[in-house]
Amino acid sequence: MIRTKDSKQLLFRIAGLSGLILLFTGFIISAGPLTVGEEQETCSECHDDVPLQAPHSLIGENSCTVCHGDAEKHLEEPDKGTIFSFGESAIPAEKSKACLTCHTKNSARFMAGPHGKASLDCLSCHIVHSEKSYPNSLKMTSHKSCAICHEDIYAQFNLNERHRLQEGVMSCSTCHDPHEPGMKERLGGFKHESCFRCHADKGGPFLYEHEASRIEGCTVCHEVHGSPNKHMLIYQSVSDLCFSCHTVAPSWHARFDSLTTNCTVCHSTIHGSNLDKEFLK
Repeated sequence: MIRTKDSKQLLFRIAGLSGLILLFTGFIISAGPLTVGEEQETCSECHDDVPLQAPHSLIGENSCTVCHGDAEKHLEEPDKGTIFSFGESAIPAEKSKACLTCHTKNSARFMAGPHGKASLDCLSCHIVHSEKSYPNSLKMTSHKSCAICHEDIYAQFNLNERHRLQEGVMSCSTCHDPHEPGMKERLGGFKHESCFRCHADKGGPFLYEHEASRIEGCTVCHEVHGSPNKHMLIYQSVSDLCFSCHTVAPSWHARFDSLTTNCTVCHSTIHGSNLDKEFLK
């Protein structure tokens, strides 16, 4: 039989060992990764003035470290240098890389596009931490975000003949994709298909096509953003526009002048025709 004194010592040892096991187990559990809610709560203890704007706040698996990286060192030394910051001192490509980790659809294309090549990053147009933002997390309405850099283009939308941008009928992204590389600066050649999404009647196919529209695109005759001329033409006179390409015309056209003659009185189907190669009908 075990003596009473020995029994008490054995019980104390077992109890002590059990306590160590419980303490160690509790340490392991508490040292595990924080949940998204716990992580955001931890960050908000210092950054309570930084709201997380939708749609990022609506993503269940989203957390501060998804964008800003591991915060372990930052919690020990609360300084901008111990965590990835999206401030002005950060390299633009690195900022975009953090965004494109999730937004993979535009990952490869953005850096090859004009905005990526110009060292712009996603935060040049978009905002994440704000109590108010516009659709797609833009800093402003779509066309005003573009107007920050493209002031000369935005001014053309104040002319009398223009696309209805300011009325909200369309936006810059209706024709331009800001995340993809542009093959040409202007919507020429086959890129005039962007115009045909709205102006389908001008796209054909036609038996007799106007070569200019197929080779050079709609912009050979039209200013795509706005113009002081009727139908957004690049010339005020329709005849001057036609004669800029058709320098050789039948001799009897010589009696016509740009002030009294409109070529489209006769050549009425200038975008293309299925009946007449001269676009007379």
